[in-house]
Parts: sequence; C-alpha cells; structure tokens
Amino acid sequence: FLARYPDIQIDLGVSDRPVDLVSERVDCVIRGGPLTEQSLAVRRLGEVSWTTCASPGYLQRHGTPTHPKDLHEHLMVRYHSAATGRVLPARFQRDGEQHLVEGKAAVSVNESNAHLAAGVAGLGIIHTFSYTVRAHVERGELVPILQDWQPAPYPFHVLYPPNRHLSNRVRVFIDWLVETFSRVD
Repeated sequence: FLARYPDIQIDLGVSDRPVDLVSERVDCVIRGGPLTEQSLAVRRLGEVSWTTCASPGYLQRHGTPTHPKDLHEHLMVRYHSAATGRVLPARFQRDGEQHLVEGKAAVSVNESNAHLAAGVAGLGIIHTFSYTVRAHVERGELVPILQDWQPAPYPFHVLYPPNRHLSNRVRVFIDWLVETFSRVD
C-alpha cells in the first residue's frame, strides 16, 4: 500500500480485541466471522480457508490424529476470544458431519501470533487460517493434518462508520484491502 501511496501515513493497530470505531476515532477495521454490528458500513473482503496442523516434533511424540474425535486425546493450543474470554472451538466438517473440538490444552492464547508461535514450538495442535501457516508448512515447521475435515471458509469484512465522510485516503485503503484479500485463500 505504501509503495502505491507513499504520501499517506498509516496508524495501524493490531489486536484481536474488539474496537469501537466511533469512540476510538478509528477510520476502519477488519473483522472476521459473522457480522454483529448493524450500525456500521460494511464491505466484504473475502473468505479464507482453515488448516489444522502441528509441529513434526509434536506429531512424533503424540501421533497423528485421523479423525476430529482423536483430538480429545491430544493437546491443542486453544484460542480464546479477546472479547469474551471463551475458548473458540475448532470446527470440522465433512459430508454433512460436524465436530466442534475444544481439546485439552497446555497453552491457551488470545492473540493470533502467539497461537501460531505455540504451534511451531510444539505445544499442541493448532487450527487456524491457512494463509498464516503456509510459509511454516512449506519450511516443514508445521505439518497439516485432518485435511479432509474442512469447515466452511471464514468471511472477512472491512467496517467503517457510516455517517463519517469517507476520506479519499480511507477509500483507497479499503480498495487496496479488497484487492489484497482477493489473492488470499
């Protein structure tokens, strides 16, 4: 974005906590999952797929699960919501069969980079967005498992206050986000 628009300054906050755009004076935010805010303007960015994986060391020590039910006997790096503190279960589906798995955990986190780092460190199985683990899989640091059990892709949107005049800077940023997400799977 900055290569294309070098005169625009970005103040970027990266957090898994919910942000109140109006009270925190934020121009726009990227949100994943089902939309709950009815008062904000929305533009769809796209959907991303899921990958369940673990480090080679973890799989060597604990074996490789072949069915989501097997995860109840494995350690998972659990992810809990920054907003509610509740564990977000891993979702699996195949041929109309669905499983939600929280699993046992030695580590539970509320931030996506920590989630990935714990998986790479061999602390358990992670269930996360495919684009976040792709490079680690390519380097052999993580091994995909349960590949035939894929939940529906996860939607992402950019949201912004509807009554605020959308500046040209924010408009081109949103257009760039849409373009960038079109290349992510």
